[in-house]
Amino acid sequence: MFDRHLQKFTQKPLAFLGGMLLKKISANQVSLIGFIFGILMCICISLQLFSFALFFLILNRVCDGLDGVMARMTTPTHLGSYLDIVFDFIIYSGFVLVFGLFDTSNLLISSILLFSYICTGTTFLTQAIIQPKIDKFQNNESFDDEISKGFLYTAGLIEGTETILFMLLCLLFPDIFMFFGLIFSFLCLLTATSRIIIFYKKNNL
Repeated sequence: MFDRHLQKFTQKPLAFLGGMLLKKISANQVSLIGFIFGILMCICISLQLFSFALFFLILNRVCDGLDGVMARMTTPTHLGSYLDIVFDFIIYSGFVLVFGLFDTSNLLISSILLFSYICTGTTFLTQAIIQPKIDKFQNNESFDDEISKGFLYTAGLIEGTETILFMLLCLLFPDIFMFFGLIFSFLCLLTATSRIIIFYKKNNL
């Protein structure tokens, strides 16, 4: 919901940093480094080292912003787009998984969260695959992004910014993970439902 608004403030500093990094490493290498930071975050959560987990989450998200900016400064590739979305979904689900594993009282809400993630992820990726074909057939450019991406980005109530906020709150206040998880699960399911309804109304011609 807030992704496009936030990008107005993050793109310039990311472009400055990305321009310097391109002299040493590629955008795909930054994606891999960010993924490693995400794995380290999950390990720290499992050990209940939440301050370290918060540090690695920030590094992971910075890399996630950098790789896209760096790719657009050079030549975006299908591999880069693939790694971007795959690594994000692995880290998002891993985050929820480890919260359920280190404290079994979180297992129920972790399971609900993973279900809601599958719902939002499925509606997001399925539309990313199908909608461009429909738009091409109808010669409709209604999904024009301010910042070009390697896949169709479908807006919704819960996007990257809201997910990061949820993760930050869980790491800052791990004792009330169940409370945050319940609210976030509801919002994810609401997002998935709204996407299905909107897609149905738009394409049920």
